[in-house]
Amino acid sequence: MVKALIIDDHPLFREALTFVISRLDDESVCVEAESMEQATTLLGGESAFDLILLDLGLPGASGLAGILGIRSLAPSTPVVVVSAIDDADMIQRAACFGVSGYITKNCAGTTMHTALAKVLAGDTHFPAETGGAVLPSHIRSAELETLTPRQLTVLRLLGEAKSNKQIAYELSISQETVKIHISAILRKLGASNRAQAVLMAHQMR
Repeated sequence: MVKALIIDDHPLFREALTFVISRLDDESVCVEAESMEQATTLLGGESAFDLILLDLGLPGASGLAGILGIRSLAPSTPVVVVSAIDDADMIQRAACFGVSGYITKNCAGTTMHTALAKVLAGDTHFPAETGGAVLPSHIRSAELETLTPRQLTVLRLLGEAKSNKQIAYELSISQETVKIHISAILRKLGASNRAQAVLMAHQMR
């Protein structure tokens, strides 16, 4: 049985995605969230998901920053971006943040069905105009994969221009622990200083 989380602020599109997933598995269960806040609550619960479908233009999220937010909460669950944005650079950048697939909202239903089937089988799917694959650009996916969920969260907060004190307060940890996380992020991403890490974080937007 496939259990999917659909994160999109358009009810009709959530319904369409639910229909596509039901064709993949008659016993599938789709849980819907219309905002990043709702998605965060659902992912923070006891339920585990086999697949997460994410729109990039959500309330409470800023572009690609939403990907890190989701991956920090469900690092082992495949994430597929479903977006109206079909820009090749955006697709490439999304791939660099470790998503398993990217589907444009104007694609045919059969294409969407095939894409989700591939991802559920452990493969990846990207639009044909990218050759079905993408090359890393600003941040390499392999480097992001080395970050822990907490480090991904700290990186996201750095991208929001939060100070160490603000990050410590928001995560209920000490400022010294924040510094330890930032040092680990710099080392793993190959950044030479905090400013460079912040620049990387801003590339999520």
